Amino acid sequence: LGETIRYSAALIALLEIIHLIGLAILIGTILMVDLSLLGLGIGRHPVSRIARELDTFTGIGLGIMLASGPLILCSEAVRCYKTPAFWIKMTLLAIAVTFHFTIHRRVTLAEPPVPRPSAGIVASLSLALWFGVALAGKGIAIFQPA
Repeated sequence: LGETIRYSAALIALLEIIHLIGLAILIGTILMVDLSLLGLGIGRHPVSRIARELDTFTGIGLGIMLASGPLILCSEAVRCYKTPAFWIKMTLLAIAVTFHFTIHRRVTLAEPPVPRPSAGIVASLSLALWFGVALAGKGIAIFQPA
């Protein structure tokens, strides 16, 4: 499968487009929820409502990325293995997913809402983790192993 993908420019491009669509959905929904936690989002709706309504889309974005990522990886496994940015991305991804489904979820769905200073810390950490995953992913393409 990896060789088939590696030798098909169209298949690689399609997988990368699908992966980026998943990233856009995931980051977009997380951005909306986290900006609301920071007091900068949709002010007329509680954060818990926004988080519940976007939860399905967040899951879809994450699912798309988790399905397309390994297919991209299998086409360039050795290069990724030798690239520090890949390991940074995988580490940040594991932390971000764990954080999202534990602490972040508890704070976003809390009734009554968590006080703003604590919510702001959670939102800031969430944004830093997810943007770190995205930047490290870009780093895989930029920083080639020697």
